[in-house]
Amino acid sequence: MIETGLHVIYNTGTPLHYAVDVQDTYAGLAVFACSEAGEGLRNSVGAMEWAELSAELATPFDQDRGAGFVDMRGNGLFVPDLPGCPNGGIYKGRSYVFLDGMRGHDEITDHALIDIMTDAQGFPLPWRNRFAQSAREKVDLSFRHRARVQAANALVIFMPIKGPLSSARIEILCDQDPILLNGTKVAGRIDDETIPNDGQWFKQFYFHAVATETVTVPAEGRAHVPIALSWNGNGTPCAHELALKLESDAGYLPKRRLTTDASGVGSFAVDALGLSPGDQIAVKINTEHYTAIGKIILEVV
Repeated sequence: MIETGLHVIYNTGTPLHYAVDVQDTYAGLAVFACSEAGEGLRNSVGAMEWAELSAELATPFDQDRGAGFVDMRGNGLFVPDLPGCPNGGIYKGRSYVFLDGMRGHDEITDHALIDIMTDAQGFPLPWRNRFAQSAREKVDLSFRHRARVQAANALVIFMPIKGPLSSARIEILCDQDPILLNGTKVAGRIDDETIPNDGQWFKQFYFHAVATETVTVPAEGRAHVPIALSWNGNGTPCAHELALKLESDAGYLPKRRLTTDASGVGSFAVDALGLSPGDQIAVKINTEHYTAIGKIILEVV
């Protein structure tokens, strides 16, 4: 299992300040740039008190059936009494992901990682499934992904199992605590200095597949390979019914899809057609967008 809920990753050094709204069916992020003393009105298109803006932010922006358009209405307004910014701040827009909104068939799946990022000017971007976006090149390390898209992480949703956001882990990457909207609660706080800079922080929140028995395959014959899912973080069973994809570098897989049962257990058949004793068959176990949550090497005998 993983720790769910909203976690504040503070001390990141970002110049931006956020208001965050996390509910079961959606998550949203409003972005602000804190102002220096005396500069707010000078660099703005007008002013709005926080009470008025917060009333607007209390209603999620779901243009075109929650398709993920960024709401830029009010962008550039100076908020003189913005909580967390002693000299006020400039509002830069907001972005939402709706689980029941308009989206592609495979955008929100099991083993998903959803980003709401900000661009080089600090404006919020539409949400994306990072694993779907980078599946072809197999880019999963967060630093490389950010370099490719020239954007910064703001709100990250780790969704190992497709479901309500209350069952996911959500992180807001900020320098100070965000403003919480619509009763949003913080489940934990982590100093960014304690997180390794290897780009692999996300992996602990997902699962892997392993063979539960040592299996050999007779030459020109067939074997059945039992597997089980386990959480990466602590190795405990990942007890969920999940659809997986299979691929091999040799032999033959009669079925290239596998669905585990509710306990996270399943099996697949493999044939050693055209192979001789001493050969090996490597079978990768993949999710919809992520390659090799498991790799099983089978000896041909």
